[in-house]
Amino acid sequence: MAKLNIDKYLESKKGKPINPFIFFIMRTVVAKSQAAPMNVHVENDTNINKAKGPILVFSNHSSRCDWEYIGMAVKKPINFVASNIEFHRAHMHAIFKICKVIPKKNFVSDFHCIKEIVQIIKAGGSVLLFPEGKSSISGTNQPLTPGTGKLVKKLGVPVYTTRITGGYMSNTQWNIANRPGKVIVTVKQLYTAEQVNDPALTAEKIEEAIAASIWVDDFEWNKEARVKFAGNDTVANKLEEHLFWCPKCGADLSMHGEGNKFKCTACGNGVTINEYYDLIPDSPDCVVPKNMRVWYELQRRWVYRQVRDNPDFSLEAKVKLGIQPTDHYVDKTVTAEIVGEGVMKVTRQEFSYVGTKNGEHFEIHCPANAVISMVMSTDSSYFGGFFNGLYYEFQPEQKVITKFLMAIEECHRLAGGIWQNNIPQQQWIYEDDKPTDKQEYYQ
Repeated sequence: MAKLNIDKYLESKKGKPINPFIFFIMRTVVAKSQAAPMNVHVENDTNINKAKGPILVFSNHSSRCDWEYIGMAVKKPINFVASNIEFHRAHMHAIFKICKVIPKKNFVSDFHCIKEIVQIIKAGGSVLLFPEGKSSISGTNQPLTPGTGKLVKKLGVPVYTTRITGGYMSNTQWNIANRPGKVIVTVKQLYTAEQVNDPALTAEKIEEAIAASIWVDDFEWNKEARVKFAGNDTVANKLEEHLFWCPKCGADLSMHGEGNKFKCTACGNGVTINEYYDLIPDSPDCVVPKNMRVWYELQRRWVYRQVRDNPDFSLEAKVKLGIQPTDHYVDKTVTAEIVGEGVMKVTRQEFSYVGTKNGEHFEIHCPANAVISMVMSTDSSYFGGFFNGLYYEFQPEQKVITKFLMAIEECHRLAGGIWQNNIPQQQWIYEDDKPTDKQEYYQ
Protein backbone atom coordinates (compact mmCIF):
# COMPACT_ATOMS: atom_id res chain seq x y z
CA MET A 1 0.00 0.00 0.00
CA ALA A 2 1.40 3.37 -1.05
CA LYS A 3 2.34 5.80 1.69
CA LEU A 4 -0.13 8.64 2.14
CA ASN A 5 0.92 11.95 0.63
CA ILE A 6 -1.95 14.44 0.93
CA ASP A 7 -0.32 17.19 -1.11
CA LYS A 8 0.45 14.88 -4.04
CA TYR A 9 -3.10 13.55 -3.95
CA LEU A 10 -4.52 17.09 -4.11
CA GLU A 11 -2.13 18.07 -6.89
CA SER A 12 -3.14 15.06 -9.00
CA LYS A 13 -6.86 15.26 -8.23
CA LYS A 14 -9.19 15.47 -11.24
CA GLY A 15 -12.25 17.66 -11.31
CA LYS A 16 -15.39 15.54 -11.57
CA PRO A 17 -19.05 16.55 -11.13
CA ILE A 18 -20.64 15.47 -7.86
CA ASN A 19 -22.89 12.42 -8.08
CA PRO A 20 -26.52 13.72 -8.13
CA PHE A 21 -27.62 11.12 -5.57
CA ILE A 22 -24.80 12.09 -3.19
CA PHE A 23 -25.75 15.75 -3.58
CA PHE A 24 -29.41 14.90 -2.87
CA ILE A 25 -28.46 13.05 0.33
CA MET A 26 -26.13 15.83 1.50
CA ARG A 27 -28.70 18.60 1.02
CA THR A 28 -31.83 16.76 2.16
CA VAL A 29 -30.36 14.83 5.09
CA VAL A 30 -27.24 16.61 6.31
CA ALA A 31 -27.77 20.26 5.29
CA LYS A 32 -31.48 20.31 6.05
CA SER A 33 -31.12 18.76 9.49
CA GLN A 34 -28.41 21.23 10.50
CA ALA A 35 -29.85 24.34 8.85
CA ALA A 36 -33.51 23.87 9.76
CA PRO A 37 -33.09 24.95 13.43
CA MET A 38 -31.55 28.20 12.16
CA ASN A 39 -34.91 29.22 10.62
CA VAL A 40 -33.77 29.38 6.99
CA HIS A 41 -35.99 31.15 4.43
CA VAL A 42 -35.37 30.88 0.67
CA GLU A 43 -36.23 33.62 -1.81
CA ASN A 44 -35.86 32.23 -5.33
CA ASP A 45 -37.70 33.22 -8.48
CA THR A 46 -35.06 31.84 -10.88
CA ASN A 47 -34.83 28.61 -12.87
CA ILE A 48 -31.63 27.53 -11.11
CA ASN A 49 -33.01 24.19 -9.95
CA LYS A 50 -34.19 23.30 -13.46
CA ALA A 51 -31.31 24.86 -15.38
CA LYS A 52 -29.84 22.48 -17.94
CA GLY A 53 -26.12 22.23 -18.41
CA PRO A 54 -23.30 23.72 -16.35
CA ILE A 55 -23.67 26.92 -14.33
CA LEU A 56 -21.53 29.01 -11.99
CA VAL A 57 -22.87 30.15 -8.64
CA PHE A 58 -21.24 32.88 -6.53
CA SER A 59 -22.16 33.50 -2.91
CA ASN A 60 -21.19 35.81 -0.10
CA HIS A 61 -19.43 33.90 2.67
CA SER A 62 -21.27 34.80 5.85
CA SER A 63 -20.11 31.96 8.11
CA ARG A 64 -18.77 28.42 8.43
CA CYS A 65 -22.32 27.09 7.89
CA ASP A 66 -22.97 28.61 4.47
CA TRP A 67 -22.95 25.33 2.59
CA GLU A 68 -25.91 24.23 4.71
CA TYR A 69 -27.86 27.40 3.97
CA ILE A 70 -27.12 27.18 0.25
CA GLY A 71 -28.13 23.52 0.33
CA MET A 72 -31.58 24.63 1.47
CA ALA A 73 -31.92 26.81 -1.65
CA VAL A 74 -30.12 25.02 -4.48
CA LYS A 75 -31.32 21.59 -5.62
CA LYS A 76 -29.22 21.42 -8.77
CA PRO A 77 -26.07 19.34 -8.07
CA ILE A 78 -23.06 21.62 -7.62
CA ASN A 79 -19.43 21.16 -6.64
CA PHE A 80 -18.25 23.49 -3.88
CA VAL A 81 -14.82 25.14 -3.77
CA ALA A 82 -13.28 25.02 -0.28
CA SER A 83 -10.00 25.96 1.38
CA ASN A 84 -7.12 23.59 0.74
CA ILE A 85 -6.39 23.40 4.46
CA GLU A 86 -9.71 21.66 5.17
CA PHE A 87 -8.61 18.66 3.08
CA HIS A 88 -5.91 17.94 5.67
CA ARG A 89 -8.36 17.50 8.57
CA ALA A 90 -9.32 14.07 9.88
CA HIS A 91 -13.07 14.65 9.94
CA MET A 92 -13.30 16.48 6.60
CA HIS A 93 -11.20 14.72 3.98
CA ALA A 94 -13.47 11.71 3.40
CA ILE A 95 -16.67 13.71 2.94
CA PHE A 96 -14.82 16.21 0.72
CA LYS A 97 -13.64 13.32 -1.46
CA ILE A 98 -17.13 11.86 -1.73
CA CYS A 99 -18.64 15.26 -2.57
CA LYS A 100 -15.92 16.09 -5.14
CA VAL A 101 -15.08 19.35 -3.36
CA ILE A 102 -12.49 21.47 -5.16
CA PRO A 103 -9.44 22.56 -3.08
CA LYS A 104 -8.26 26.18 -3.28
CA LYS A 105 -5.16 27.70 -1.74
CA ASN A 106 -6.44 30.94 -0.24
CA PHE A 107 -5.12 34.30 -1.49
CA VAL A 108 -2.50 32.88 -3.84
CA SER A 109 -2.67 31.84 -7.49
CA ASP A 110 -3.90 28.26 -7.69
CA PHE A 111 -3.86 26.94 -11.25
CA HIS A 112 -4.85 23.45 -10.14
CA CYS A 113 -8.07 24.82 -8.66
CA ILE A 114 -8.89 26.54 -11.97
CA LYS A 115 -8.05 23.31 -13.82
CA GLU A 116 -10.52 21.32 -11.70
CA ILE A 117 -13.25 23.91 -12.20
CA VAL A 118 -12.74 23.82 -15.97
CA GLN A 119 -12.81 20.00 -15.98
CA ILE A 120 -16.11 19.96 -14.07
CA ILE A 121 -17.75 22.56 -16.31
CA LYS A 122 -16.60 20.72 -19.47
CA ALA A 123 -18.06 17.50 -18.03
CA GLY A 124 -21.45 19.20 -17.62
CA GLY A 125 -21.17 19.87 -13.89
CA SER A 126 -21.75 23.11 -11.98
CA VAL A 127 -19.56 24.94 -9.45
CA LEU A 128 -20.17 27.22 -6.47
CA LEU A 129 -17.51 29.66 -5.32
CA PHE A 130 -17.14 32.11 -2.44
CA PRO A 131 -15.25 34.88 -4.27
CA GLU A 132 -14.31 36.80 -1.11
CA GLY A 133 -11.87 34.00 -0.27
CA LYS A 134 -12.85 33.63 3.38
CA SER A 135 -15.88 33.93 5.63
CA SER A 136 -17.07 37.35 6.77
CA ILE A 137 -15.20 38.88 9.68
CA SER A 138 -17.42 41.91 10.25
CA GLY A 139 -20.93 40.92 9.18
CA THR A 140 -20.54 42.41 5.72
CA ASN A 141 -18.55 41.74 2.56
CA GLN A 142 -14.87 41.81 1.72
CA PRO A 143 -13.40 42.66 -1.71
CA LEU A 144 -13.66 39.92 -4.32
CA THR A 145 -10.59 37.83 -5.04
CA PRO A 146 -8.82 39.26 -8.12
CA GLY A 147 -9.51 37.28 -11.29
CA THR A 148 -13.13 36.36 -10.52
CA GLY A 149 -14.44 38.13 -13.64
CA LYS A 150 -11.77 36.57 -15.87
CA LEU A 151 -12.82 33.12 -14.67
CA VAL A 152 -16.44 33.82 -15.62
CA LYS A 153 -15.41 34.96 -19.10
CA LYS A 154 -13.18 31.91 -19.52
CA LEU A 155 -15.95 29.44 -18.66
CA GLY A 156 -18.74 31.18 -20.58
CA VAL A 157 -21.68 29.60 -18.73
CA PRO A 158 -24.74 31.11 -16.98
CA VAL A 159 -24.03 32.86 -13.67
CA TYR A 160 -26.24 32.83 -10.56
CA THR A 161 -25.72 34.27 -7.09
CA THR A 162 -26.88 33.32 -3.63
CA ARG A 163 -26.94 36.06 -0.99
CA ILE A 164 -27.02 34.91 2.64
CA THR A 165 -28.50 37.39 5.11
CA GLY A 166 -28.43 36.72 8.86
CA GLY A 167 -25.78 34.03 8.53
CA TYR A 168 -23.12 36.05 10.32
CA MET A 169 -25.39 36.76 13.29
CA SER A 170 -26.30 33.07 13.42
CA ASN A 171 -22.64 31.97 13.45
CA THR A 172 -20.35 34.81 14.51
CA GLN A 173 -16.65 35.05 13.71
CA TRP A 174 -15.42 35.32 17.30
CA ASN A 175 -17.61 32.69 18.94
CA ILE A 176 -18.60 29.50 17.08
CA ALA A 177 -21.81 28.83 19.04
CA ASN A 178 -24.95 28.59 16.89
CA ARG A 179 -27.40 31.43 17.60
CA PRO A 180 -30.72 30.62 15.88
CA GLY A 181 -32.68 33.60 14.65
CA LYS A 182 -33.30 33.85 10.92
CA VAL A 183 -31.30 33.24 7.76
CA ILE A 184 -32.48 34.37 4.33
CA VAL A 185 -30.98 32.90 1.14
CA THR A 186 -31.78 35.01 -1.93
CA VAL A 187 -31.11 33.43 -5.34
CA LYS A 188 -30.69 35.53 -8.49
CA GLN A 189 -29.65 34.88 -12.05
CA LEU A 190 -26.99 37.39 -12.96
CA TYR A 191 -26.12 36.44 -16.54
CA THR A 192 -27.12 34.04 -19.29
CA ALA A 193 -24.38 32.31 -21.29
CA GLU A 194 -25.04 34.70 -24.17
CA GLN A 195 -24.52 37.70 -21.91
CA VAL A 196 -21.31 36.27 -20.47
CA ASN A 197 -19.91 35.69 -23.95
CA ASP A 198 -20.79 39.19 -25.18
CA PRO A 199 -17.45 41.00 -25.78
CA ALA A 200 -19.04 44.19 -24.43
CA LEU A 201 -19.33 42.62 -20.98
CA THR A 202 -15.89 43.01 -19.40
CA ALA A 203 -14.38 41.06 -16.54
CA GLU A 204 -14.40 44.25 -14.48
CA LYS A 205 -18.13 44.77 -15.03
CA ILE A 206 -18.78 41.14 -14.05
CA GLU A 207 -16.91 41.57 -10.77
CA GLU A 208 -18.84 44.76 -9.99
CA ALA A 209 -22.14 42.98 -10.68
CA ILE A 210 -21.25 39.94 -8.56
CA ALA A 211 -20.12 42.13 -5.66
CA ALA A 212 -23.36 44.14 -5.81
CA SER A 213 -25.53 41.03 -6.04
CA ILE A 214 -24.01 39.33 -2.98
CA TRP A 215 -23.63 42.49 -0.88
CA VAL A 216 -25.10 42.22 2.62
CA ASP A 217 -24.75 44.02 5.94
CA ASP A 218 -26.31 41.94 8.70
CA PHE A 219 -26.31 44.81 11.19
CA GLU A 220 -28.04 47.27 8.87
CA TRP A 221 -30.52 44.54 7.90
CA ASN A 222 -31.42 43.73 11.49
CA LYS A 223 -31.87 47.38 12.37
CA GLU A 224 -35.08 47.09 10.34
CA ALA A 225 -35.85 43.34 10.54
CA ARG A 226 -35.53 43.17 14.37
CA VAL A 227 -34.86 39.44 14.44
CA LYS A 228 -33.97 38.05 17.87
CA PHE A 229 -30.96 35.74 17.94
CA ALA A 230 -30.70 33.15 20.70
CA GLY A 231 -27.78 32.75 23.07
CA ASN A 232 -27.02 36.39 23.79
CA ASP A 233 -26.13 35.42 27.37
CA THR A 234 -22.71 34.35 26.03
CA VAL A 235 -22.48 36.58 22.95
CA ALA A 236 -19.58 38.67 24.31
CA ASN A 237 -17.41 35.69 25.21
CA LYS A 238 -14.12 36.03 23.26
CA LEU A 239 -15.34 39.19 21.52
CA GLU A 240 -11.97 40.79 22.32
CA GLU A 241 -10.48 38.50 19.65
CA HIS A 242 -12.56 40.48 17.16
CA LEU A 243 -12.95 43.99 18.61
CA PHE A 244 -9.64 44.94 20.21
CA TRP A 245 -9.75 48.78 20.29
CA CYS A 246 -11.56 51.10 22.69
CA PRO A 247 -13.42 53.90 20.86
CA LYS A 248 -13.34 56.11 23.97
CA CYS A 249 -9.76 56.08 25.25
CA GLY A 250 -8.12 54.58 22.16
CA ALA A 251 -6.44 51.83 24.17
CA ASP A 252 -5.17 48.91 22.14
CA LEU A 253 -5.97 45.28 23.11
CA SER A 254 -7.83 46.55 26.18
CA MET A 255 -11.31 45.11 25.59
CA HIS A 256 -12.78 42.11 27.44
CA GLY A 257 -16.05 40.26 26.96
CA GLU A 258 -17.97 38.02 29.31
CA GLY A 259 -21.58 36.92 29.07
CA ASN A 260 -23.29 39.77 27.24
CA LYS A 261 -21.01 42.48 28.68
CA PHE A 262 -18.12 44.02 26.75
CA LYS A 263 -15.86 46.53 28.48
CA CYS A 264 -12.55 48.36 28.20
CA THR A 265 -10.22 47.34 31.04
CA ALA A 266 -8.35 50.65 30.72
CA CYS A 267 -11.17 53.21 31.03
CA GLY A 268 -14.34 51.24 31.80
CA ASN A 269 -16.10 52.15 28.55
CA GLY A 270 -18.61 49.36 28.01
CA VAL A 271 -21.77 47.98 26.46
CA THR A 272 -24.38 45.29 26.93
CA ILE A 273 -25.26 43.29 23.81
CA ASN A 274 -28.90 42.31 23.47
CA GLU A 275 -30.60 39.63 21.38
CA TYR A 276 -30.73 41.94 18.33
CA TYR A 277 -26.96 42.57 18.57
CA ASP A 278 -27.71 46.15 19.64
CA LEU A 279 -24.93 47.81 21.66
CA ILE A 280 -26.45 49.33 24.82
CA PRO A 281 -24.05 51.82 26.52
CA ASP A 282 -23.35 51.10 30.19
CA SER A 283 -23.62 54.80 31.03
CA PRO A 284 -24.32 58.14 29.29
CA ASP A 285 -20.60 58.97 29.06
CA CYS A 286 -19.71 55.78 27.17
CA VAL A 287 -18.49 56.18 23.58
CA VAL A 288 -20.11 53.46 21.48
CA PRO A 289 -20.13 52.86 17.70
CA LYS A 290 -23.57 52.47 16.18
CA ASN A 291 -23.05 48.71 15.66
CA MET A 292 -20.38 46.00 15.65
CA ARG A 293 -19.69 46.31 11.94
CA VAL A 294 -18.94 50.03 12.32
CA TRP A 295 -16.77 49.28 15.37
CA TYR A 296 -14.77 46.80 13.30
CA GLU A 297 -14.32 49.28 10.46
CA LEU A 298 -13.33 52.06 12.86
CA GLN A 299 -10.54 49.73 13.99
CA ARG A 300 -9.48 49.22 10.38
CA ARG A 301 -9.41 52.98 9.85
CA TRP A 302 -7.24 53.32 12.96
CA VAL A 303 -4.82 50.62 11.74
CA TYR A 304 -4.78 52.01 8.20
CA ARG A 305 -3.75 55.44 9.43
CA GLN A 306 -1.00 53.98 11.58
CA VAL A 307 0.37 52.22 8.51
CA ARG A 308 -0.16 55.17 6.14
CA ASP A 309 1.38 57.81 8.39
CA ASN A 310 4.45 55.88 9.50
CA PRO A 311 6.96 54.66 6.88
CA ASP A 312 8.65 52.71 9.69
CA PHE A 313 5.43 51.00 10.78
CA SER A 314 6.17 47.68 12.51
CA LEU A 315 4.02 45.19 14.35
CA GLU A 316 5.36 41.98 15.87
CA ALA A 317 4.25 39.18 18.17
CA LYS A 318 5.53 35.92 19.56
CA VAL A 319 3.81 32.97 17.91
CA LYS A 320 3.81 29.22 17.66
CA LEU A 321 4.33 27.92 14.13
CA GLY A 322 2.08 25.23 12.73
CA ILE A 323 2.21 23.17 9.55
CA GLN A 324 0.05 20.54 7.92
CA PRO A 325 1.83 17.19 7.61
CA THR A 326 1.46 15.34 4.32
CA ASP A 327 1.64 11.76 5.65
CA HIS A 328 -1.33 11.93 8.04
CA TYR A 329 -4.42 14.01 8.71
CA VAL A 330 -4.53 16.52 11.56
CA ASP A 331 -7.02 16.12 14.38
CA LYS A 332 -10.49 17.54 13.75
CA THR A 333 -10.04 20.10 16.55
CA VAL A 334 -7.11 21.86 14.81
CA THR A 335 -5.96 22.88 11.34
CA ALA A 336 -2.22 22.38 11.85
CA GLU A 337 0.37 20.78 14.13
CA ILE A 338 2.82 22.93 16.09
CA VAL A 339 6.43 22.51 14.93
CA GLY A 340 8.17 25.65 16.19
CA GLU A 341 8.01 29.08 17.71
CA GLY A 342 9.31 32.53 16.90
CA VAL A 343 8.29 36.07 16.03
CA MET A 344 5.98 37.17 13.22
CA LYS A 345 6.34 40.73 12.01
CA VAL A 346 4.42 43.05 9.70
CA THR A 347 6.00 46.13 8.15
CA ARG A 348 5.16 48.24 5.11
CA GLN A 349 7.80 46.23 3.28
CA GLU A 350 7.06 42.61 4.22
CA PHE A 351 5.48 39.93 6.35
CA SER A 352 8.03 37.76 8.12
CA TYR A 353 8.50 34.96 10.59
CA VAL A 354 11.83 34.27 12.27
CA GLY A 355 12.14 31.34 14.63
CA THR A 356 12.29 27.58 14.56
CA LYS A 357 10.72 24.74 12.60
CA ASN A 358 11.23 21.15 13.65
CA GLY A 359 14.11 22.16 15.93
CA GLU A 360 16.00 24.14 13.28
CA HIS A 361 16.24 27.83 12.46
CA PHE A 362 13.58 28.86 9.96
CA GLU A 363 12.51 32.12 8.33
CA ILE A 364 9.70 33.35 6.07
CA HIS A 365 9.99 36.66 4.24
CA CYS A 366 7.32 37.79 1.79
CA PRO A 367 6.94 41.26 0.23
CA ALA A 368 3.88 43.21 1.40
CA ASN A 369 2.48 43.53 -2.10
CA ALA A 370 2.48 39.73 -2.43
CA VAL A 371 0.70 38.94 0.86
CA ILE A 372 -2.98 39.62 0.14
CA SER A 373 -4.45 38.39 3.42
CA MET A 374 -4.52 35.38 5.74
CA VAL A 375 -6.95 32.55 6.42
CA MET A 376 -8.46 33.33 9.81
CA SER A 377 -9.75 30.67 12.18
CA THR A 378 -13.49 30.55 12.88
CA ASP A 379 -12.93 32.13 16.32
CA SER A 380 -10.37 34.78 15.23
CA SER A 381 -7.65 33.35 17.50
CA TYR A 382 -5.06 32.43 14.82
CA PHE A 383 -4.44 32.64 11.10
CA GLY A 384 -2.36 31.07 8.37
CA GLY A 385 -1.22 31.56 4.80
CA PHE A 386 0.48 29.89 1.86
CA PHE A 387 4.15 30.66 1.29
CA ASN A 388 6.00 28.96 -1.56
CA GLY A 389 3.01 26.66 -1.92
CA LEU A 390 3.00 25.45 1.70
CA TYR A 391 0.57 26.39 4.47
CA TYR A 392 2.00 27.90 7.66
CA GLU A 393 -0.11 28.78 10.67
CA PHE A 394 0.67 31.44 13.29
CA GLN A 395 -0.76 31.15 16.80
CA PRO A 396 0.07 34.19 18.98
CA GLU A 397 0.39 34.38 22.75
CA GLN A 398 -1.83 37.48 22.86
CA LYS A 399 -5.21 38.18 21.24
CA VAL A 400 -3.78 40.15 18.34
CA ILE A 401 -4.87 38.28 15.21
CA THR A 402 -7.56 40.72 14.02
CA LYS A 403 -5.15 43.64 14.38
CA PHE A 404 -2.42 41.77 12.48
CA LEU A 405 -4.84 40.75 9.75
CA MET A 406 -5.84 44.38 9.19
CA ALA A 407 -2.20 45.49 9.17
CA ILE A 408 -1.26 42.83 6.60
CA GLU A 409 -4.12 43.81 4.29
CA GLU A 410 -3.52 47.56 4.55
CA CYS A 411 0.25 47.19 4.06
CA HIS A 412 -0.53 45.14 0.96
CA ARG A 413 -2.82 47.87 -0.39
CA LEU A 414 -0.42 50.71 0.36
CA ALA A 415 2.33 48.73 -1.38
CA GLY A 416 0.23 48.63 -4.55
CA GLY A 417 -0.94 45.03 -4.21
CA ILE A 418 -3.71 43.62 -6.37
CA TRP A 419 -6.30 43.16 -3.57
CA GLN A 420 -7.43 46.75 -3.21
CA ASN A 421 -10.58 47.61 -1.28
CA ASN A 422 -12.92 48.94 -3.97
CA ILE A 423 -16.16 48.43 -2.02
CA PRO A 424 -18.11 51.72 -2.21
CA GLN A 425 -19.64 51.30 1.26
CA GLN A 426 -16.18 51.05 2.84
CA GLN A 427 -14.38 53.98 1.26
CA TRP A 428 -15.01 56.12 4.36
CA ILE A 429 -12.34 54.02 6.08
CA TYR A 430 -9.70 55.62 3.87
CA GLU A 431 -11.00 59.20 3.91
CA ASP A 432 -9.65 61.99 6.09
CA ASP A 433 -11.58 62.97 9.21
CA LYS A 434 -14.79 64.90 8.70
CA PRO A 435 -16.61 67.12 11.23
CA THR A 436 -19.56 64.72 11.14
CA ASP A 437 -17.54 61.59 11.99
CA LYS A 438 -18.95 61.24 15.49
CA GLN A 439 -22.55 61.70 14.41
CA GLU A 440 -22.23 59.28 11.48
CA TYR A 441 -20.44 56.41 13.15
CA TYR A 442 -21.27 56.64 16.85
CA GLN A 443 -24.44 56.50 18.88
